[in-house]
Amino acid sequence: MIRSHSKLATALMGGLAAGLLLTACGGSAEPSSTTAASSAASTAAEVATSAAAEPITLRFIWWGNDTRNALTQQVIDLYKTTHPNITIETETADFATYWQKLSTQVAGGDAPDIIQMDEKYLAEYASQGALLDLESIGLDTSDWAEGTVDAGRFDGTLYAATFGVNAPVFLANTSVFEKAGVEIPDDTTWTWESFAEMAKQIQAAGGGEYYGVENLIGVDGASKIWLRQQGAQQFTSDGIGFTAADIQPWFEYWKQLMDEGGTAPATATIENQTTAVDQAFLGTNRVAIGFQWSNQVNAVQNASGQDILILRPPTQTGNAADGHLWYKSSMYLSAGAKTKYPEAVKEFIEFLINDPDCGAILGTERGVPTNLKVREAVAPQLDAANTKVIEFMDSIADELGTGGSVPLPGGGQSETIQRRATDAVLLGDLDPATAAEQFVTELKAEMGLS
Repeated sequence: MIRSHSKLATALMGGLAAGLLLTACGGSAEPSSTTAASSAASTAAEVATSAAAEPITLRFIWWGNDTRNALTQQVIDLYKTTHPNITIETETADFATYWQKLSTQVAGGDAPDIIQMDEKYLAEYASQGALLDLESIGLDTSDWAEGTVDAGRFDGTLYAATFGVNAPVFLANTSVFEKAGVEIPDDTTWTWESFAEMAKQIQAAGGGEYYGVENLIGVDGASKIWLRQQGAQQFTSDGIGFTAADIQPWFEYWKQLMDEGGTAPATATIENQTTAVDQAFLGTNRVAIGFQWSNQVNAVQNASGQDILILRPPTQTGNAADGHLWYKSSMYLSAGAKTKYPEAVKEFIEFLINDPDCGAILGTERGVPTNLKVREAVAPQLDAANTKVIEFMDSIADELGTGGSVPLPGGGQSETIQRRATDAVLLGDLDPATAAEQFVTELKAEMGLS
């Protein structure tokens, strides 16, 4: 049912096929000596001007992992070479604790200047007046892929700049498959049924050393795949796009798979759901397949030390065209509404998104670059993990559906509410039907829906 390409999807593939395969205009021309001299003079002038400017301190907060933290510090150091008067104070957290930290800061009138934002919380913070209108400060979006600008709007105002684009993926640890003596499945034909049988086979072979697959019962992005394959949506412009009857089979599927020996037991699964990538099952080689977003491939591969394959999720029909995948703004950059330095904030956000040297360092860790010229420039410099992401994103181009709506305020609590219900299912305290009703009822209440 969800078959038409979104503007974002169409533009992304144009950028991937043209820019990242180096067929876009001007991709391989060598700069002339005059151009090089001019560039050097320009850089020198920029440093001199910046050095004479007033000292400015900006606070930048993001969620992430060790890989993201290291890459971000590298680009901050690069920025300092041309902006010596700018000090970037950094704050990081894992995703599970990030939003409480940000909420506390905003409520206390101490919001950071630059905020890494997620689509689930965009409406919430925008409606509170906590975010700056990026168009009002002249943010340069001229070279961004079509659709990526509008993806950061709420009620018509651009409160968030798309930092990168990603897709939901299943990641396979090749070393676990080899140990289990099981072949990697064909992700264009596998079904949820064959996925479950494979999981049980792998886990039985492991004898307790590793699990078959991650239990995704409480994982928001994975359950969204299931809902889309049923013809539902997670969120709509009016609220939520699914019923308890839509999500109940998802709860039943994972509870049964756990009981039949295809996933970790309840307590281990519950703990793993909130564990950082480098310490979770995927990152420590304790599971054959898990769920992630495509921009996390590099982090998982670094943590595990193993070759990680990117797979499409299973489908009901065994036809990849029925997977209903989508491209998502992997994350955004927003500006705190009360920043004292809107111009400096704008320039730093433009550097992070529009600068090719910055893009070369970040690769696809925060998603495929939004800026088409950056995509083209960084393509020759991508390592194997980043190239793998680009190739996967290109391979699913003809299977995409629209991305859905940014949730209304309160929708950001969806995964927390879902896990409260699904943890109870795993522990045997609620049956799937009751848990599904509880999830939908509590989510509607959180979003102020009747």
